[in-house]
Amino acid sequence: MSFLPPDMPHWWQAALIIFTSFFGSALTAAFSIGGGLLLIAVMSSVMPAAAVVPVHGAVMVGSNAGRAAILFRHIDWQILGWFAIGAMTGAGIGSQVVTNLPAWTFRFAIAAFIIFTQWGPKFQNLGFGPRSYIVAGSISSFLTLFVGATGPFISTILSKVPGMPRQGLIASSGACMTLQHGLKVLVFFAAGFLYAPWLPLIAAALASGFCGTVLGTRLLGNLSEKLFRKLLKWLLTVMAAYLLVLAMLEVGQMT
Repeated sequence: MSFLPPDMPHWWQAALIIFTSFFGSALTAAFSIGGGLLLIAVMSSVMPAAAVVPVHGAVMVGSNAGRAAILFRHIDWQILGWFAIGAMTGAGIGSQVVTNLPAWTFRFAIAAFIIFTQWGPKFQNLGFGPRSYIVAGSISSFLTLFVGATGPFISTILSKVPGMPRQGLIASSGACMTLQHGLKVLVFFAAGFLYAPWLPLIAAALASGFCGTVLGTRLLGNLSEKLFRKLLKWLLTVMAAYLLVLAMLEVGQMT
């Protein structure tokens, strides 16, 4: 089995993905978001389009699982349980539905949601509970089959949970994303995607991603809660702007 997968003849392409996995995992371990979007952006520029979402999902399983394992004692298992019910529902529906909606509509919707929650009016008693986590799991697991990275959506939901510390946010987000991406890998495998040629690259990206997770977790421990929340808000905003730019570029290509 060759290390370089099909349609990627140059070593620098694989090296770029491996490095991005390291940097992106460190970013996500420190701030809960950013790494998935960064990695899928790089993958989209050097990989065949049909392989981007399934391979990205496989790498994200390992990256998020490592983060959840390191911060295992901070996971909110009740949230994860309700999220799992929604995630299985969303993945099941997504695996059966052939949507005609272009990717830009999903990107725009996620970006709008992030901007509204971070900069819109502040509501009290938003009613966080089983229903909201089930809905979040369903929507994000459906969307991830088409746009790949929905981490900002999940992080935005969890960042608004009253009383959740930053370690709990990072750990619970990692556990939810591990489940979500795991379901996505199963959906694409069942649909006939051949993972075998991509396994060496996936393994290398997973190894570098775990190293990045360790680095990012150490950075997390050195951040104050106030600074973390401020940085998270602005990072979410940057991610939303990035999604809007992608959406506009995709619309421009259609015209």
